[in-house]
Amino acid sequence: MEYLKLSIKSLEEENKKLFEIINKNFDYDCVVFIAKGSYLIGKDLATFKNVPLLEIFSKRKGATLKKIVNPILKILPTKIKKVLREKEFNSDVHTKNYERKIFFEENIWKKYKNVQNILIVDDSVDTGYSMKFVKDEVHNFFDKENRKNIKVAALNCFEKSEKIVKTDYFVYKNTILEGPWSNDSKENDNFIKLYKDWHIKQL
Repeated sequence: MEYLKLSIKSLEEENKKLFEIINKNFDYDCVVFIAKGSYLIGKDLATFKNVPLLEIFSKRKGATLKKIVNPILKILPTKIKKVLREKEFNSDVHTKNYERKIFFEENIWKKYKNVQNILIVDDSVDTGYSMKFVKDEVHNFFDKENRKNIKVAALNCFEKSEKIVKTDYFVYKNTILEGPWSNDSKENDNFIKLYKDWHIKQL
């Protein structure tokens, strides 16, 4: 399994690659990113087309353990983190715990009811469950009559997720990504600040 470490700067180049793939056959007029991890990806894709950027939240039960483990991950060597992440992806722990709670700012979303081509963005589609729940929610809000075009994009897509949801556009496959959104990234604090600055302006 490949392992790719991204900085805020290198992420910009990856976002351009993803945009070039999408732009070949999908003229989207709105970007919905899964908060907060894929904020910088969503921001760039929205900026490239000068379209609205909306956020949606997907929460999984049992995230408390991650909060405990994250400080430890920050001090571990990359090789060890790679092994731990591979074990996590190869386990069925997330398959057993697949329920997601989805929520968003409905008052903000109402302003964009007329959008036609919606792009949902995440950094990586792993099991596919978060994206499936998010896509269903986006469809229920914008597209009850099936007249709109909703596509999914991510920097990476894991093969096992394809049984759950289709990722229409991606740059990498079966690759573990460590980016500024990762809690153990040295740039995570800067990433959180950038996200919060944007989030406050939306309210």
